[in-house]
Amino acid sequence: MGKVVTIGELMLRLTPKNNGRLNQATEFKAYYGGAEANVAMSLSKFGHHASFLSAFPSNDIGDAAASHLAGCGVDTAWIFRQGGRLGTYYYEEGYSLKQAKVIYDRDHSAIHHLPGIGLDWKSIYQDIDLLHITGITPALSNELKNLTLEAVKAAKESGVKVSFDFNFRSKLLSIEEAKRTILNILPYVDICFAGYKDFVYLLGEEGPQTFSDQRLAAFYENYADKYGISVFASTDRQAISATQNKLQGFVYQNSQLVSSGNYSFEILDRIGGGDAFAAGVLHGMLTEMDPAETVEFGTASGVLKHMVYGDHNQFTAVEVEQFLQNHGTDVSR
Repeated sequence: MGKVVTIGELMLRLTPKNNGRLNQATEFKAYYGGAEANVAMSLSKFGHHASFLSAFPSNDIGDAAASHLAGCGVDTAWIFRQGGRLGTYYYEEGYSLKQAKVIYDRDHSAIHHLPGIGLDWKSIYQDIDLLHITGITPALSNELKNLTLEAVKAAKESGVKVSFDFNFRSKLLSIEEAKRTILNILPYVDICFAGYKDFVYLLGEEGPQTFSDQRLAAFYENYADKYGISVFASTDRQAISATQNKLQGFVYQNSQLVSSGNYSFEILDRIGGGDAFAAGVLHGMLTEMDPAETVEFGTASGVLKHMVYGDHNQFTAVEVEQFLQNHGTDVSR
């Protein structure tokens, strides 16, 4: 199994109970999550050694967040206790044709202290196989943007492979600034999670507005050649409603685009599905699955996440494999 470190912000998610509206809610369900932490928790469930590098406040909420990660098997040795608050976001669930809604409350959160700590990258990357980051962290501030670049450069110097998920958030960064940030990171990336819309709307590549697997393959081939990226992966999601989606996964490796089966499913909790897909693909890479096996495992991991509450996947590698073999049956006996 592999040794992985992820860098990012863990947040407290507050969701009104019983599909309630944020402007009327008096009771909330609480979860801990964040894109990079979700990947770490999922990889830990798959049997890998996963560490999370971040900063948490030195108070009871920080203690609870760290305990949550540790309870999911994540190594918390690189979590620094700095700052006064944990970032929070409020999530109003979608239902049928009503869209979901997110409100962030993360200004001045603990992770903003991370760039001033003076990180020892050689120690952080000792015996590490893979670094996983996303476009969320560099979108939080100029200092965290610089820290992200510092992290990927140090990873390459240490012989650590870099996994990068675009994870564009329009509430955090403009398209123009996101594009500049991404293009600065790509030269250091080995495994890249970027979907069809990322190339068309973020990077300004020409293509039809609707998904095309042929154009996706062309985008991947062009950027693989330009930046030396070994693997690309993404999903194509069709939202029939807020509570029913179709999903298909894609992996580009060795100059070939491989697709998964196409899943149609109902949703309990939408948050974290993309992170579970990313973790599934990384699991396939770390265990040397072939591309066809990798895309099937990653997509199944992503699909399963939609069927449990919380921000991160909660299934082991064995359970994902069982799902691949038996989905459609009603009871596992």
